[in-house]
Amino acid sequence: MKQTNIVDMNYTNSDDEYQEVCQFLNTLAGKDPYMLWEAGRMNFWRYNVHAEKEPQGPFFRENVHVWRSDGQIVGLCISEYGEDDLFIEVLPEFHFIYPDIFRWINGIWSKSRKKIKIDLYDEDEKKISWLKKDGYTFLHHHANHREYHLDKIDLSYKLEEGFSIQTCAELNDIPAMVALVQSAFDNPNYNETRLKGLISSPDYITEYHLAVVSPEKQPVAYCIGWHTPSTENEGYIEPVGTHADFRRRGFAKAMIRECFQRLEANGIKIVAIASAAEPNISNFLYDSLSPQVKKKVDFYSKDAPTR
Repeated sequence: MKQTNIVDMNYTNSDDEYQEVCQFLNTLAGKDPYMLWEAGRMNFWRYNVHAEKEPQGPFFRENVHVWRSDGQIVGLCISEYGEDDLFIEVLPEFHFIYPDIFRWINGIWSKSRKKIKIDLYDEDEKKISWLKKDGYTFLHHHANHREYHLDKIDLSYKLEEGFSIQTCAELNDIPAMVALVQSAFDNPNYNETRLKGLISSPDYITEYHLAVVSPEKQPVAYCIGWHTPSTENEGYIEPVGTHADFRRRGFAKAMIRECFQRLEANGIKIVAIASAAEPNISNFLYDSLSPQVKKKVDFYSKDAPTR
């Protein structure tokens, strides 16, 4: 394969290029079992995490880069938060572009940073090999990825008397849902713009955006289920949160099982849920739901090159 075909460029975040990136990720999903930045994550990133940013503003140009061969995207670098975090996704047949990817990271993206941290599965030997060649070393276990086979787990649940599970649309109280997210993730900056952005995103499905509602009509826990764009019978749940005053009462577990039921009714057979690594308390919840698969996600890191 000729390497002269390859060109790289900043991401523009236009609607067309966003769709191109999602298609690239869907294609990659069928070729690389260790990809971490899926099209669904791209959806959440654009329409929720960075919903308040100017769509063609500098954040997107500076923190996303694409590599193309004959016009088609074959490689992607993307930072979830624009800090020292970075994901690398490359079609297997184009792994030879890794040196050019490192050139961009080391020479351009890392200029304003002291560290570079890359997420990857601990079993992804090929990517680990490429990273080690460029000076990265294992930093720490960062997250867990679980898969639930819905025909093999208990989907039943009970709620405390007076509590119910409703969709966000049925509840019809955006300010209350924002307050719930703020409490669940200790994030006072979360606002209506981000929530409304997520609800307007192309992957959003109303019946999977669930909340446990108290007798006083207060939402006390929530989750959102999604279909995996690249796979017909797979889905995932992200995020899951419980109000700080209502934890350890089984609300999240009941709500997830309700979401599992709804996903299964629509043909979904396998559902993924990710969590921060231990000792994050959420791992007790997700392990108690009896996953069939549990994979580790690690951070590899190096100091940014000195100038």
